[in-house]
Amino acid sequence: MSFEKYSKKHKTLMQLLRRLREIEEQCYVLIDCRTDLETDLILNRHGFNPEHKETNTLAKKIENLETMMDQLDKDRREIYSKLNKLRTSTESKYSPVNRKLLVGMTEGSLTNKEKFHMSNYLFRTLSNRSSDETVKGAEFILMLVNTGKYNWSEAQEMLNTMNDSGLVYEVRNDIYRSVERSGMRNVEGTESV
Repeated sequence: MSFEKYSKKHKTLMQLLRRLREIEEQCYVLIDCRTDLETDLILNRHGFNPEHKETNTLAKKIENLETMMDQLDKDRREIYSKLNKLRTSTESKYSPVNRKLLVGMTEGSLTNKEKFHMSNYLFRTLSNRSSDETVKGAEFILMLVNTGKYNWSEAQEMLNTMNDSGLVYEVRNDIYRSVERSGMRNVEGTESV
């Protein structure tokens, strides 16, 4: 592959990943807004309404937020499709597991085993982004839901399964760390002594 082709593909990849990150950040904001509005709506229905908000207005705002989230979901799927096209157009080799996962994320469904592998991969990705190699449980769950392969309860159940199976452990409230990372750090620490 020539340098010009590589440079062009790298630039395209960076643009797609930047847009994907923007979509994730927008989703975080919309989820926070929706949670606040749903709380106000529940309180309003039970007679607690100090700001005199109308139930219909709150429900309409929630509906608008969900429409915006659906649009972000479409944008995310479009980016995954473009990433898949970019991947298939390159001459480099990828592992068959990751290729199958990418195809499953963009086009088809995943088996339970593949979902578990993908969850582990996403957890490690989040862990690598963090300076102290910890992952916030809520962020991990949101990332699973954003793949479009999990609903909220399945994502929470996957985190619980990973915790119960000993792949991850809870450092403190809703903060997790990979067990293999902790083991590697301890081994590395003992080797240097």
